[in-house]
Amino acid sequence: MLGALDAHRKIKLFSFDRQVVDHPVYAHPNVSHTSLGRMRDGVGLSRLYSFVRATWILSRATMRNRDSETVVLVNSLELLMIVTLCGLTRLPTVYDVSDIHPLQLSKTIVGRCLRMVERRMLMRVRLLVVTSPWYYWEYYKGWLCIDKPALLIENKVSPDFGNPATPAVLSNRIAWNGLLRCQTSAQVLLACMNNSSRTIHLSLHGTLDRLGSIGRTLVQQPNCLFTGAYRPEALSELLSASSFVWAIDFSEGENSKWLLPYRLYSAMAAGLPVIAADGTATAEVVLRHDIGIVLSECTAEQVLHTVLDCEPATYERWVRNVHALRERALRRNEWELVFDDVSHWAALRSLPNEVDVDLVFSPDALDVLSPANMQRSRTALS
Repeated sequence: MLGALDAHRKIKLFSFDRQVVDHPVYAHPNVSHTSLGRMRDGVGLSRLYSFVRATWILSRATMRNRDSETVVLVNSLELLMIVTLCGLTRLPTVYDVSDIHPLQLSKTIVGRCLRMVERRMLMRVRLLVVTSPWYYWEYYKGWLCIDKPALLIENKVSPDFGNPATPAVLSNRIAWNGLLRCQTSAQVLLACMNNSSRTIHLSLHGTLDRLGSIGRTLVQQPNCLFTGAYRPEALSELLSASSFVWAIDFSEGENSKWLLPYRLYSAMAAGLPVIAADGTATAEVVLRHDIGIVLSECTAEQVLHTVLDCEPATYERWVRNVHALRERALRRNEWELVFDDVSHWAALRSLPNEVDVDLVFSPDALDVLSPANMQRSRTALS
């Protein structure tokens, strides 16, 4: 939304009611909002009713739209279905992908049918935007065999994210922040804190609802500091009290392997090394840029060994590498350039078909939509 406003676009926002989000962008004079109603979690008649109601609301609200300058941005598969049914994909449409739902990867008849429908809908999409290139390589190229102009816009932090005052210092303090939902992570970290001879200190910042009883057990530990609900503006200061950021999440199968979490970028911005699990996209980035620990097995023994036996010289190297990448972890004007000129999209082939870890944090990846680069692309294609 900020990128669209910076590109001097007016925004008509249509969204499901899930939770209250307090952000000044919603009060901007060029933003209007229409609720699509409540969408419940899970699968059932109530969810189907919400889907039909949302389609009706959106169709009624946009039936008179004749503005040739309109761009449609969709950020979930449900909304892509709805805008397709409403005929809005006749307009230039961007599909912004930040997650792959487990149902999209299901090998059941429902999963296969969903992928078939998704392939058909993607034919009408003009631009695919992914927050992790592994989504493109593994799912869209591998599973769906889709060849679309694809752009990587990573889930980076705000430019005003606080700059660390001093370099991080090696200790046994680990920060886990954001949507805390991984039961495996919670169990491993709890075992680390309950170890009788060697232990860690844990800082939790975010939402504990999905952890259930083990979340309540975590915050009751004397060596666990729970700093409350997630507040982006406080994140830099809170992270600065730790030495590592926990960037492991096994809660959503293949999606958890392919995503590049916000924790990775907030760690970069805060100047802290990262703890990742082997076999994930995050681990490949950590290894490539040498910015932290990659666990061969996510066990309490591995965590205690790698954190408590870490050599100071190794930790200092990680911190230097993290600081060298800090500017690349900050959000720039990528979205503004997407909305600025729709004619740019046709020339985009910014994601290579083969895995290239250098693409993440690459300074070149930030400028793929720049006028100079787009001119070179058009010249090469002509």
